[in-house]
Amino acid sequence: MNKVMDFLKANIKIIVLIIAIVCFFVYSLNKDSLKKKITYTVVSGTIERSQETNLYLLKKETLIEYDSTLPVTAIIDQGKRAAKGEAIATYKNDSYDEYLNQVGEIDKQIQTLVKDLPVTYSADIANIENKILDYSVEIQNATSYIKMQEYKAKLDELAYKKITVLANSTPDSSAIRDLISQRENLVKLSKESSNTISTPVSGIVTYKTDGLEDAYHYASLESYDVNQFNEIIAKYDGTINSEFGIKIVDNYDVYFLTKTARDDNDQYIKQYSKYRIRISDFENKTIYASLINKLQDDEYNYCLFKITNEIDSLIDYRKLSCEVVWNTVSGMAVPTNAVYKDAEKGYDYVLMVYGAEYVKVPIKIVASSDSIVIADNYSKEEIEAMGLDSRFKLELYDELVIE
Repeated sequence: MNKVMDFLKANIKIIVLIIAIVCFFVYSLNKDSLKKKITYTVVSGTIERSQETNLYLLKKETLIEYDSTLPVTAIIDQGKRAAKGEAIATYKNDSYDEYLNQVGEIDKQIQTLVKDLPVTYSADIANIENKILDYSVEIQNATSYIKMQEYKAKLDELAYKKITVLANSTPDSSAIRDLISQRENLVKLSKESSNTISTPVSGIVTYKTDGLEDAYHYASLESYDVNQFNEIIAKYDGTINSEFGIKIVDNYDVYFLTKTARDDNDQYIKQYSKYRIRISDFENKTIYASLINKLQDDEYNYCLFKITNEIDSLIDYRKLSCEVVWNTVSGMAVPTNAVYKDAEKGYDYVLMVYGAEYVKVPIKIVASSDSIVIADNYSKEEIEAMGLDSRFKLELYDELVIE
């Protein structure tokens, strides 16, 4: 024992040096190993299969015939809905001028009487006056005839609304109430006169035409072939002119036509299924449309979608940029570099952190992209049939090891 102690004392420096070298070597190995290990927490994720394309709007449109040699002014504003048989515009002729003079004279009398009313400004009046101020600025900056007419109609409507609100504070037998009644009768008679232009159908009113109203036969679109769709697309891709006209657009139904290159998405394109469409030109506004018909040639898919009750903001468009989402899969998202392959048995697996160990957990890949996969678990029976441990399965917030 004394000899051992003497040896240790004599070689203490060498022993310490050896121990230090060994510790450094072990530390270095562990450090290199830690650098190779990265952990990832399983979270919910989504993989979309989509295509960017153009959306061609095929609407049911009715051109309203009128005498284009006479100036016309709107009764129903651009973009507003009109009922069947309703007066939507009127000719600006001698009869209309007389009507305006009569209404103007009544408005002057109302304004004179209103000045004598007590100054009681409700929130409604303040709101109307703010809108009048806004439209007054807009009409000064407007360069389009249609916009000028639209703003003027709004200003007239707001001015009359303000007078009506003020008049409601007066007795039923007041002179103001009598004048308002006379004015309403004049407006009613004017709308029923032969001077007005009425619509034979209900829908959204627009005063813009482009010459493409007869580019297709709306009732036959579902039976069109590839050549007919290509003819429509060629017309829509050409130069589109905008002119003044009167048109009613059906606000219940509209078809969307897309032309996309054939690729791996073909398997998800199924007739009568519903798809999500993001309209890029409208800050990715999302709409849902049913696929009514799908045609193919050697290179492209031609898809005819149909939507209802979502076209108020689309009535004056023929073509928009969009992204069609053909398939969406949600579930447990795992990075592709956290998925490994068992070459012998041919299944995919992840390494799950279980205490101080790594557990091999087999997974099914439901969907995949360049960076992630959506994973699911095998059933207990499937796991046992492969001769594997069925105690563990992948769940949200599990930690995985990425080597």
